[in-house]
Amino acid sequence: MSQHQVHAVQQLAKVMGWHVLSFSSHVGLGPVESIGNASAITVASPNGDYAISVRNGPESGSKVMVQFPRSQCKDLPKGDVLQDSKWNHLRGPFKEVQWNKMEGRNFVYKMELLMAALTPC
Repeated sequence: MSQHQVHAVQQLAKVMGWHVLSFSSHVGLGPVESIGNASAITVASPNGDYAISVRNGPESGSKVMVQFPRSQCKDLPKGDVLQDSKWNHLRGPFKEVQWNKMEGRNFVYKMELLMAALTPC
């Protein structure tokens, strides 16, 4: 089931114009699953501003993270290292989505709504 959901995200990304950055059906990081393997995928929005990363395991379930543009992250420390304004186009850190509070009947519908909300008009 976990691989099926990650494959569904991959197909949904293709339909919605998102770019698949990475895909793995046997993730070696995170908690070890006693049955089966965890799967993961990372996709980027059509304009590259947002990224969604999904890790799905048979026991651990779904973990969905969103990466916002650096310009929208208020809590990033201002350092002396990145002085040139071109570095402001990089994305910031990942933030976890409260998946159980998302609107939608199933995993794919929730993911479609998330991608639609992060796709530019």
